[in-house]
Amino acid sequence: MLGVPERYKIGKNFDKKTFLSGELTKQEKRKFKEEVKEITLTHQIIGEEIPSLINSDYNYQAILFFDIKVDDLKYSSFIGEILQKIVKPPAVLRFLDNKGNYLYCFASKRLNKIDSQQVVVDDIIFTQKSSSFFPDENVKLLKQHLAFSKILNTTNKLTFYTEIITKAYLITYKHLWAGALKALETRIFYDIEKMNEIRMLLKKIINLQNQLNKAVILAEKASLNSEIKNILLRLNEIAAI
Repeated sequence: MLGVPERYKIGKNFDKKTFLSGELTKQEKRKFKEEVKEITLTHQIIGEEIPSLINSDYNYQAILFFDIKVDDLKYSSFIGEILQKIVKPPAVLRFLDNKGNYLYCFASKRLNKIDSQQVVVDDIIFTQKSSSFFPDENVKLLKQHLAFSKILNTTNKLTFYTEIITKAYLITYKHLWAGALKALETRIFYDIEKMNEIRMLLKKIINLQNQLNKAVILAEKASLNSEIKNILLRLNEIAAI
């Protein structure tokens, strides 16, 4: 998956019950068991080839890669949000249906300040649906920029994973910012603060676009468009485009 080297291969299947925590309702547990057909840990990046990061905020000692087989990808959001909360290490989830379609889910996590055994999901993203049989631009971009060998920031596992999720944002939301694909070719990925800011700004644009779609008053629309314009200028500034 995503060109992860053979030395990290695991290939272990998990019982679905492993991921059903007490926080889920009976209805959620039932839906999870009905929609998930198989969960496999395909790869696990461990060891210090890419250094671990352990402090009061993060415990990034491993990056896990899962294949989740489902009948319908429309339930991937529901399933992904559950799995990203249950799986403590940073995880790459690939959802696959029986028609050859797939999508990825990534999530940025930190330790819970009250209970360090729990994690807080700060950021989650699902890529667009792609086909294994008919590769589109999205597939080519993901393979080109998210492959293991293409990740630039190997300072530690946090920067490594942050680069993956930031690139996924740029590819998935390239329609929001004309400079998104150009940014993939820049040196922003050597700076974790820049990566975090880019994701934050793209999320702001998504929120403002949603407000804009609901706005009726011209003055409100003008104000929202002005905010979006300023964010786009800041994105260009960060990426030096």
